[in-house]
Amino acid sequence: METRVLKYFLTVAKMQNITHAAQKLHITQPTLSRLLKQLEDELGAQLLIRGKREITLTAEGRMFEHHARDILTLINQTTSEIQNFNQHELSGTINLGYVESKVSFFVDDLIADFQKQFPHVKFQTYSAIGNDIKDKIDTGILDLGFVITPIETAKYHCFDLPLYERYGIFVNQTHPLAHKSTINADDLGDYPIIYPWRNILQNELSAVVGLDPQKLNIKITANLSPNSLPLVHQSNYCMLGIDSISRFNPYDDVVFIPFENYLQTSHQLIWRKNYHYSKLITTFIDFVKQHVSRETQA
Repeated sequence: METRVLKYFLTVAKMQNITHAAQKLHITQPTLSRLLKQLEDELGAQLLIRGKREITLTAEGRMFEHHARDILTLINQTTSEIQNFNQHELSGTINLGYVESKVSFFVDDLIADFQKQFPHVKFQTYSAIGNDIKDKIDTGILDLGFVITPIETAKYHCFDLPLYERYGIFVNQTHPLAHKSTINADDLGDYPIIYPWRNILQNELSAVVGLDPQKLNIKITANLSPNSLPLVHQSNYCMLGIDSISRFNPYDDVVFIPFENYLQTSHQLIWRKNYHYSKLITTFIDFVKQHVSRETQA
């Protein structure tokens, strides 16, 4: 399987038209069609549904699209590392994942400071939940991840960061709970709730705050809480989340109320165990540790 065929497939998947894709790729339409058919024969699966005007992906096609992107990303990263291996001046690309929390602002400062010292280093950042970040570290798509606890990190080296979050709910100012300074499990009653879907976090909320999902009126489970802020703004949903989501909140009428039973969570930098990292990555890890040490001593 040639990498050029992967690129051809991704172009067709994006443009949803073989003729237009062929024009963009500067090859003939019959040649592109033949290569795509050979790809399907090699995989033993139909990837494309060929309509009169539009191409759509089968379930196998969507799976292959996802993995094709990851394969090409790994090839590009490896090529870059090899080309920069013998250079005396630190260069290359660091692929970072981070959750949407206080740590995103911390990462922004790290990147700026690191690039002042090493101007030839580039960063590619990816924002997602912790489990998604871990998956991409496992496959090599990401080098490092900045995640929020609780998260299962047995497979990774971990470095604790002095960044803490408090859990609570977000409601709009017309909600019956909006006047409260703190809330507890009983306050949530039968109000419609947007709840985090991660089991490990649900267990933490149950143990510390006393939330029982079986007794709550959970209407929506979400992986990225900021995406649900419009629902909180428009309707009387209670959304569980961390206090720093307020920084991503564009609505003046949406307020944060912390839990009465204090639940504080922290952050970690994680990277793979039993894996040989390049000088670029190890230099950045050391840079993070030194940055934190300076901050805690100040």
